[in-house]
Amino acid sequence: MKRFPFLALLCVATLLAGCKEPQGSEVKTASGFIRSGQDIVIKDMRAYPTSDAVAYTNDQYYVVRFGFTNNLGLALKPKIDHFVIEDLGKVRYLGVDSGSTALVGISNYDGILQKGDSHDYTVGFRVPLNTQGQLFYDATF
Repeated sequence: MKRFPFLALLCVATLLAGCKEPQGSEVKTASGFIRSGQDIVIKDMRAYPTSDAVAYTNDQYYVVRFGFTNNLGLALKPKIDHFVIEDLGKVRYLGVDSGSTALVGISNYDGILQKGDSHDYTVGFRVPLNTQGQLFYDATF
């Protein structure tokens, strides 16, 4: 009879060891939150809590991995802060690739894209919780 509790405990420990929790509070986010704009193909998106202690904030970081194709008609050196998420209320959130622990390890291509060239980028956006909108490149500023 003494073996049963030990075996039950061993089984539970084995099952728990096989479960993997997401690292660093990362949460896979439903693709329905952000839509691809023109020339963008979203490949992956994750949401991370902010690492700062700003009171009364419900912000989070969307870290989006996507492909961008230069169809603007001229050679372009894309700037990370020109990738924009525009929410349903037309509020814009500019891309970043540094400044938070959620963005550690992000490194992006900084070369020139000729017309028709594509490249993958990983960009973070600090947005309010559960923001919905569209991701696009804004070359107008």
